Amino acid sequence: MNGMSNINNLNNNGEEKRSRKIHNVVLYNRKQMTVSGVIRVDNFNDSIIVLITEAGQMTVEGINLHINKLSLETGDMNIDGDITGLFYTEDASGSTNNGGKSSKFLSKLFK
Repeated sequence: MNGMSNINNLNNNGEEKRSRKIHNVVLYNRKQMTVSGVIRVDNFNDSIIVLITEAGQMTVEGINLHINKLSLETGDMNIDGDITGLFYTEDASGSTNNGGKSSKFLSKLFK
C-alpha cells in the first residue's frame, strides 16, 4: 500500500483514532459477569472493581470478587464473586452522569 490508508485513521491533531468498540455486560445469576469493551482496570480488590470501558467508567461492587480473565487486547474481562452492584460514574466522553451523581440504576435492580 502507499500509506494513504493510514490518513483516514488520524484525527484533526494528527493522532491515530481509536475505533470505538462495542461494550457489553452479561451477568449470570449475580455470580459471574462477562464484560467486553474494557480499556483498562483502574482499581480492584475483593469488594470493588473500577474499570474504564468504551462506555465510560464502570464500578462493580460485591463480595469475594475475582478477575478471572482480562485481555486488554480484545477488551474482554470475566469476574466471579457475589455481585451486589454495577454502575457507571462517567460516560464515554468523560463527563459525569446526572450532574456528578452516580447512576445506580443497575445497583437498585439487584436489591
